Amino acid sequence: MDLSVVVPIFNELENVEPLYYSIRAELRKLPISYEIIFVDDGSDDGTREKIREMRKTAPDLRLIALKRNFGQTEAMAAGFDNASGRYIITMDGDLQNDPSDIPVLLEKIREGYDVVSGWRKDRKDTFLRTVFSRMANFIISLTTGIKLHDHGCTIKVYEAACIKSLSAYGEMHRFFPVLASMTGARVTEIPVKHRPRTYGASKYGFDRVYKVFMDIFSINLIIRFSSTPLKGFVFLSIPFLLLTFCFCILTLLAWTYDWTYGKVLFFMIASVLNVIAAMHLVMLGILGEVVVRNSDLSHTRLPEITRKSIPIFSDSNE
Repeated sequence: MDLSVVVPIFNELENVEPLYYSIRAELRKLPISYEIIFVDDGSDDGTREKIREMRKTAPDLRLIALKRNFGQTEAMAAGFDNASGRYIITMDGDLQNDPSDIPVLLEKIREGYDVVSGWRKDRKDTFLRTVFSRMANFIISLTTGIKLHDHGCTIKVYEAACIKSLSAYGEMHRFFPVLASMTGARVTEIPVKHRPRTYGASKYGFDRVYKVFMDIFSINLIIRFSSTPLKGFVFLSIPFLLLTFCFCILTLLAWTYDWTYGKVLFFMIASVLNVIAAMHLVMLGILGEVVVRNSDLSHTRLPEITRKSIPIFSDSNE
């Protein structure tokens, strides 16, 4: 199959039907084989039942029903696991992404890229949400080296080989291009349309902002130390080694200038404790190296991305 469209959905009863038909209308204009995968993330407003009803007359629509609400990242991962296409497009289920951007994204990835991300240049969201998003995008681009204007834009197209093997959690769906780049994937972005929400309620709140910034910290640890954990733990042990050096100097000064015995003992104990802490961190780093060398960690040894040109357009819809 040429293309899989993966759409994570949570409580979007009013949106699923117009969303499906708008996606299908765009895909039918293209000479490709495709499937549309709706991943219901534990909806409790009748969304799942609505999709099941739609499937009776929609052979190109698939439903993946999660037992409870796991979050957008896990819903996307479930869609990736069940996708059959050579390329995978992700979209939001709230009708804010415009399916007419799908052909544009496909044309861009045919230029040799592995990930093409959408950029909501003219964003139709609230002022506060836009400000927080721009702050997060600036920090992600600065710390990861993958410079995108809009890491959080859901509409993206991936070469299946570079996304299926990724593991993520929390709010890390916005970091899929960053994680894919660790395999050597070529990442770019293009402006896409963005529409205001018409039906339903936004699932974003200030708790989401906190999770995003925590995941920014996590992704930077993954990028820098997932394949060489010893370096990370040695880096963390440096403050303890510096404290050890300072307390050793204080111990020598207290001994030389005959300070009170209690101070000498305190400085000696502090030095020993800091040495022990540094040694423990180094040992954890060594254990981490052993784990990495003897396991198949998704962020360290992903399959090599095929550089051959695979045509996205076929002559039939088989």
